[in-house]
Amino acid sequence: MKYLNKKLLRDVKNNWAQFFSVFLMALLSIVVFVGLQGAWHGLQDSVGSFINKSTLANYWVQSSSVTNTDLKKINSLSGVSNAQRGTRLQVKQNKHYVIIDAYEHPISQSYVIKGKKYNNQSVNGIWINKEYAQHHHLAINDTLKFSVNKRTVLFKVKGIVQNPTRIYFTGTPEFIAPNYSNYGYAYISPHALKAQLNYHGPNNIVEIKGNHHNMRKATETIFGKRLVSFNSRSTLPDVSNALDRVGQIRNLSYLFSFIFILLAILAMYTTIQRLIKSQYDIIATFKALGFSNFQVGIHYASFGLFVGGLGSLTGLIISPTISWFVLKKQQQMFSIPHWNISYTYSVLFVILAVISICILSAFLAARSATKGLPAIFLRGKEESSAHKIFIERWEWLWTHIPYAGRWAIRDVFINRTRTLMGIIGVAGGMMLMIAGVGMPQSMNHLVDKAYTQDFTYDKRLTVNSYSQYSTEHPQAKQWVQLSPAHFTPDDGYNRLLVVVGHGDSVNSQTTTGGTIKDGGLYVTQGFAKRAHIKIGDKLKVKTFGYNQHSRFRVKGIITSETNQGAYITKRTWEKAGGTFAPTTLLVKKNYTYNKNEIDSTIKIKDQKSNAYNFVNNLMSIFILIIVLGGGLIVIVLYNLGSLSFVERTRDYATLRVLGTHRNEIRNLTLIENLMTTFVGWIIGIPAGIWFLGQYVSIFSTINLEYTRYFDWKTIVISSVFVWICSLSTTLFISRRVKRIDMVQALKGVE
Repeated sequence: MKYLNKKLLRDVKNNWAQFFSVFLMALLSIVVFVGLQGAWHGLQDSVGSFINKSTLANYWVQSSSVTNTDLKKINSLSGVSNAQRGTRLQVKQNKHYVIIDAYEHPISQSYVIKGKKYNNQSVNGIWINKEYAQHHHLAINDTLKFSVNKRTVLFKVKGIVQNPTRIYFTGTPEFIAPNYSNYGYAYISPHALKAQLNYHGPNNIVEIKGNHHNMRKATETIFGKRLVSFNSRSTLPDVSNALDRVGQIRNLSYLFSFIFILLAILAMYTTIQRLIKSQYDIIATFKALGFSNFQVGIHYASFGLFVGGLGSLTGLIISPTISWFVLKKQQQMFSIPHWNISYTYSVLFVILAVISICILSAFLAARSATKGLPAIFLRGKEESSAHKIFIERWEWLWTHIPYAGRWAIRDVFINRTRTLMGIIGVAGGMMLMIAGVGMPQSMNHLVDKAYTQDFTYDKRLTVNSYSQYSTEHPQAKQWVQLSPAHFTPDDGYNRLLVVVGHGDSVNSQTTTGGTIKDGGLYVTQGFAKRAHIKIGDKLKVKTFGYNQHSRFRVKGIITSETNQGAYITKRTWEKAGGTFAPTTLLVKKNYTYNKNEIDSTIKIKDQKSNAYNFVNNLMSIFILIIVLGGGLIVIVLYNLGSLSFVERTRDYATLRVLGTHRNEIRNLTLIENLMTTFVGWIIGIPAGIWFLGQYVSIFSTINLEYTRYFDWKTIVISSVFVWICSLSTTLFISRRVKRIDMVQALKGVE
C-alpha cells in the first residue's frame, strides 16, 4: 500500500485542477452548514444566556387597571411562581417617543451597560436603553427633558441598560424593524412616576413568571373587559422575533446544506470517475501485479478521503469567519449584551458524512474498473455495445435528422447515467439561482406591495378622542380601529382585528382579486393557513376592552403579508353590535392638521424605509447563498463537461482520423449539450419556483407572512447564468479536442 499512497499524492499533484473542484465542493458543503450553524446556535446561546441571567418573564398582560385582587388571582394559578404589576406610559422627547415602565419589583432585570443598577426608590432617576442613548449621544448624569400633558419633566440619566423584554424593540407595531433614532424605552421608579410625571392612576401592566397550561384563557377570565392585550414569549414581538430568527437561520442551513451536499455527491463522483477512466491501463497493471480488487478500490476511495477530508478541514477553519459575518449583521437588529458563536456535535456528524460521501463516491466510481481481466482494461477504455434507440423505429423522422443530431441523440440515450447527471446538475443549478435571485426580490416585493398597494396613505395620525376629533374635523378620513382580539377557532394566538372606516387608504385585496366589503370578515392569508380557516367558515370574535362576542362568516382571504389577523368594515362591525372607537387616522399628503391635537405621527415613507432596513439586514445571508450557489453551479457543470470529454476522447479521435473537421465535432458536442441543458433547464424552472417558496416560507412568523414572488427577470437572470455555465463547457471541450493525442487515444493493447 506504500506505493499506492505515493501514487495517490502524485495523482493529486498532477491532476490538482480536477481534485480542486472536489476540494471546493467539500469546503462549500461544510461552510454552508457549519458557518450558518455557528450563527444560529450562537444567537440562540446569546439570547438564551441573556434571558436566563435576567430572569425574563413568561407572560405579559396589559389592562386598563390592575388591582391587588388581580395579582392575587394570578399568583394563585398553578405553575405561576411570581407576578408583579407596574405602569407603562409613553412620553415625548422633542420629536421622539420613549416608552417608560415603572415597577416596584421588576421580574425581568435590566443589564446595566453604564451607571448604577435600577433603584425603585429614586425620585428623579431614569434608566434609558443603550441604542437610544447612542443615537442621541446620552451619557450618565445627563438631563432628559420629556413632554407630558403639555408639561416639561426633567430626569437625570442614572443608567444605560438593555432589557430582555426589548431584544427586538421597534417602538410601535407600525414598524417591522427597530427604529432607535425615534423610539426608546426607559425605566423609572414608582416614586418618580408620581413625583415627576404626576401620574396617580392605576397600574396597567403585569409581568408573570412561570408556566400555566392555559394562561391566555385565565387572564381573560381574571381581567374581563379590562384586558387590553396578552402576550407570551412566543407572541411578544420584542422577544419572539429574536427566537424566530434562530429558527430561520437554522432551517436555512438545513435546506441549503441538503442541496449543496446533493450536488457535491455529483461533483465528487464525476471527478473520481474521470480520473479512473484515464487510468484503466494503470488499474490493469496493478491487477496484473497481484493487487486485489479490494486494494485497488480502497486506493481510489482514499482519493475521496484525502481530498474530501482536506476540503472539510479547510471549510471548518473558514466557517467561524462566515458565522461572525452573519452574526455581525444580526447585531444591528437585536439588543443583546454579549454575542458569541457556538456549534453542536452535529458539525462532526456532517463533516464525517461529507468525507464518507467522498469516499463512497470514489469507491463506487472505481468499482466498475476493478472487475474484469487486466488484458481487457489494458486497451484503455471500457467497451460498450451499440444498439438502436426507440426513435430509430420512426424512420420517417429519423432519416430527416442531420447526422450530427442523430449521433448526439444516440449518445444521449446510450449513456443514460452521464446524461442524467448532466440534467440533475443543470436542474440543481436552476434551483439555486432562482432561489438566490428570487429571495431578495420576494422580500422587496413585500415592502413595495404593503406600502404602495395595500396601504396608500401618507401619514398615520394617532389621536386621543375619536368622538371629539371627528366632530371637530368631519372631513377627516380614513379612520381605522386596531383591536387585539381572540378568534375562535384560531391557531392559539391572539390576533389583530382591523376595523376599516370609509376611505380609500386601505386597499388590501383578496386571493380572488376582490376588495374589503360589507357583509363579512376577511382573514389574512397567513392566519387562515395557520388556523385552517377557509371562505364560508364562521368565526367567533372577542375584542379586548369590550365584554362582547360577535360571530361572522369569512367572506374572503386577504393577501396581506403584514398585520396577520382579520379585516372588517365599520358598517359590518357596528351592525353586529361592535363599538367603533378608533385612534388611528390615515390621511393623504394634502391633509392639514393641528399638531397639538395629534399624539403621534408616522409617515408611510418612514415605514417603507424601516421595512427596507429589515430586508437589508437579511441581505448578507442572501448574498452568501448566491455566491456559494454560483460557485457550486460552475464546479458541477465544469466536472460534467470534463467527464464527457474523457469518455469521448476515443470517439473524437476516431472522427478526426475519419476526416471530420473540428467545427463538426464542436457541433456534435453542442447539440448534445443543448439537449441535456434544455431538459435540465425545463425541470429546473418549476423545481426552482417550488424551492423558492420553501426558502421564503422559512422567514414567516405569526405576525408576518412571506410569500414567494418572481417574474420574468428572475427566470431570465437565472437562465442566462446557467446556460452560460453549461454552454461554456462546449468551448472547453472544443479546445481540448485540438490537443488530443490521436495515437494514444486510439491505441489498443500494447
